[in-house]
Amino acid sequence: MTIPFEKQRLPVNLLAHIAQDIAQGNAVSGGALLAALEQIAGHELNDRCQDVIRAFSVSAVKRRGRPRNCVNDFSLHEVNDRYPALLQRYEEEARQRRLLATEKDIVLPSAEPTPSELAYTQILKDMPADFPNLNWDTLRNKHSAWKNGHFHPVEDDTDPVDYEDEIERLFPSKPQS
Repeated sequence: MTIPFEKQRLPVNLLAHIAQDIAQGNAVSGGALLAALEQIAGHELNDRCQDVIRAFSVSAVKRRGRPRNCVNDFSLHEVNDRYPALLQRYEEEARQRRLLATEKDIVLPSAEPTPSELAYTQILKDMPADFPNLNWDTLRNKHSAWKNGHFHPVEDDTDPVDYEDEIERLFPSKPQS
């Protein structure tokens, strides 16, 4: 006795696939929603209902920031350690230049670089392998975003104790209604 191939496979739970896609932040098309509803209902829906459902979709959720294992974390940690000392050094040099200019009645150019610009430029000179093709302004923005936690949103921070809860949230055992 030969069993047809279609009857040898387990049916795919389309609703579980949709729930998993949504939990991972992926988009779900209206066609996928329609197929899941028809699978649950056990029959095809009428044409008007199919057209309405196909028009719906769940858009992808974009996650901001870089993954937690980002190599730049180590480099930005070093930038964070070095920047305050360099900034203080360049602020002191600028203050000394202003005092000297005041004593000698010299007018300093108004377009001289800021101490922050000088500090970030020095860091870029010292760390060319870590930050290739960056200018000081881009490094400043990247450093600021890193310090403020924008590379690693708190919502993605999972305590090891909560792994089972996190797995259940990402891959629910029963479909949520």
